[in-house]
Amino acid sequence: MTRARGSIGVVFRMVDPFNFLAFELNIDSGYKRIIKVQNGNISEIKVVYDGGISQNNWFKVYIQAEKNKFIVRAGDSKKYANYKAAPIIFEFEDISFPKGE
Repeated sequence: MTRARGSIGVVFRMVDPFNFLAFELNIDSGYKRIIKVQNGNISEIKVVYDGGISQNNWFKVYIQAEKNKFIVRAGDSKKYANYKAAPIIFEFEDISFPKGE
């Protein structure tokens, strides 16, 4: 069996394909991070090296966005009954994109 490689993520506060925030989970390097893409330039806002994501598991992700404050919760679906029960991975503030999809 070949091991999966790469990242998976959720884009939020998307203005267009060159301006958005994203929650990324990486299996090879074992991290979760928040990135900002602004005018096509990628910068890392926060990162945690906690193993990233497990292969062949469903994962719950809940992103709460209120004005410029964000809370990202994530965890194994087998462990957490609902999205808000998943642990907080990141709390941060960013004023770059006050609106978006």
